[in-house]
Amino acid sequence: MEQLEQFYDQLSSSYTELIRKCVPRYHEMLFNMFRYIPEDFKPGRILDLGCGTGNLTQQIQDHFPDAEIHALDLSEDILDECRKRFPNAKNIRYIKADFRQMNLQPNSYDLVMSSIAIHHIEDPFKIHLYQDVYKALSKNGLFIFADQTRGITDEIYKKNIACWKEEAIKLGSTEENWRMWMEHQDTHDHHSPVGWHLNQLENAGFGQVDLLSKYLMWGVFWAKKLRKNAEQTDPLRR
Repeated sequence: MEQLEQFYDQLSSSYTELIRKCVPRYHEMLFNMFRYIPEDFKPGRILDLGCGTGNLTQQIQDHFPDAEIHALDLSEDILDECRKRFPNAKNIRYIKADFRQMNLQPNSYDLVMSSIAIHHIEDPFKIHLYQDVYKALSKNGLFIFADQTRGITDEIYKKNIACWKEEAIKLGSTEENWRMWMEHQDTHDHHSPVGWHLNQLENAGFGQVDLLSKYLMWGVFWAKKLRKNAEQTDPLRR
């Protein structure tokens, strides 16, 4: 994970521009993360897992301006870029942490969200993360995330990557940009099929799971916690 942290440290100042040139239908994906949230759902505390430079954080802030937002990322430089984006926001707390070692406190969040970040950890750590998020959510809490997925066959996976390149070039990515992303993918990415994610979310205890939308490799997942829990606690209390 140290190499991954260094990669994003190096990209921190240009990450927002690069991601918009790299991910097809990026804004539509972010929109779909909020489209299905009930109008009467009013989260008091929200966790943004892998906040990056704050693209998802901005959407969370716009939709839930009264909520306490915890923006978490592995890269300190990336967190600094996120801080610059919200210089006057009193409701955002920044946390430097590794997805694999968060150990979130039970019943500490009403909503957990993540955008194109979870695939950076291997499947056993994803399983632990889903269990950790489930425990951290309050009753009827939601876990909504967008991420890259693997095709159920190698043929589908390869076709998606080929189509992704075509789309990225149309969006303004260069061949150099593409080589950089592919080198990053080969070194740091761990894609899992849609069905695998849904099964593991159910295994973690979520009572409702769904795939809200998907384009090529990018899927938007929904998971709701239905079990009764105790009162909400501070997520960082040790």
